[in-house]
Amino acid sequence: MLGLPHLRYRARMAESPADSAPPSTPAALEPADPLFALNTAFREAYAARRDAVLANMGPVIAQIDDLLILRRGGQRLVGPARTRRYHELKVVTHIPLALHVLLSDRRGAIDAALRGRLSDIRRLIASASESLEHRGFSQEQRARQRRILDASSALLEQVLAQGSVTAEALAAFTRAQVPDILRNAEDAARDQLDTMHATVEAWKQQMTPEELSRLRAVVAVSHTARPGNVAVQYFSVTLGENWEGRFDQEDLQPGKRVLASETSFDEAAAFALLATHVLDASVGKRFFGEEIRLERDLLADAAERLLAQMFHKEPEAPAEPGTQTGG
Repeated sequence: MLGLPHLRYRARMAESPADSAPPSTPAALEPADPLFALNTAFREAYAARRDAVLANMGPVIAQIDDLLILRRGGQRLVGPARTRRYHELKVVTHIPLALHVLLSDRRGAIDAALRGRLSDIRRLIASASESLEHRGFSQEQRARQRRILDASSALLEQVLAQGSVTAEALAAFTRAQVPDILRNAEDAARDQLDTMHATVEAWKQQMTPEELSRLRAVVAVSHTARPGNVAVQYFSVTLGENWEGRFDQEDLQPGKRVLASETSFDEAAAFALLATHVLDASVGKRFFGEEIRLERDLLADAAERLLAQMFHKEPEAPAEPGTQTGG
């Protein structure tokens, strides 16, 4: 049943046709507005303070793609985070995934555009196979890459010859590649961890105990690769922070020394985000008595209360690790 306030609202709508309504006012403040100027001044002051925090911070390390970058006492040192082996293993791993993406939703015969793409991939696989002997793989690694490449090439030959692929054939191909894909993933993770550890340990040997106690790290990472990220896990362990592994997303009580940057793979932006994290902790503690308060939306707590009132329900508690919800 419609309540009286709702009936009055409907009546007002009937009396005010849409074509007679005044144009809506833009929500954003205009540059001439004194509040706009005041907000600009705040942002400039905050940025200046953030830069000062970064300048006075202890040693900080950023992992950006294949590099580790250390800023310490006015110095900037660069070292490796991965070797070429990491990329070789990942590229071969991507091939079965690419074929699945290209073929999984196909119904009936493949079209000319897809045929051309698959033909190109088959030629590239042949060239890659010829290069395996010169890449320094172990005997087991080389045999593994060859299995993946040969199976992918065989599937392509079948698809190109028949002009189509059955769901059963594609599923069988996919299942058969999983063991080798996971072994490649483990070898790639080992390459990154060993490379990072050698670089970081060499740097740590040059630091004083006081510097080691203040050492922080920031990792540039894509959003989908954030949970369980190799570098985030490594720094969490070596710096003695909360270790977020396979099942954890964002800890409600995150550590203070390791930060994942999903905003940019730019060095300056990554370090600026780390300084923002430190500055926000100070502001959050002073204003709200909670260092991590500004790591969530300032409106978050109010929104939670208001949504509970609007929809007459309470937020659900996080599921226990390893459990599934939903139908």
